[in-house]
Amino acid sequence: TYARLLLAPPSPAEDPFTGSATGAMAAYLWARGLIESPAFVAEQGHLMGRPGRAEVEVLGPRDATTGVRVAGQGRVVMSGQVFMPEVA
Repeated sequence: TYARLLLAPPSPAEDPFTGSATGAMAAYLWARGLIESPAFVAEQGHLMGRPGRAEVEVLGPRDATTGVRVAGQGRVVMSGQVFMPEVA
């Protein structure tokens, strides 16, 4: 597959590769019968000169996906903490 992720300002115009979107896409394609094999290669970022590539595998049968594995090289571009208020 080949994908692009365009972002709204003030973010960078495009994410070179996004594993979370790729995983969601893989689960959708597999469940809908749009791919023949649960394992494939995904590429993104070529048009912006920062190509990325990942090995993708959907786990489980088409009607009962149990997970998605997205593997490749990566870099941390942001980190942080989320604080959730306690619910009474």
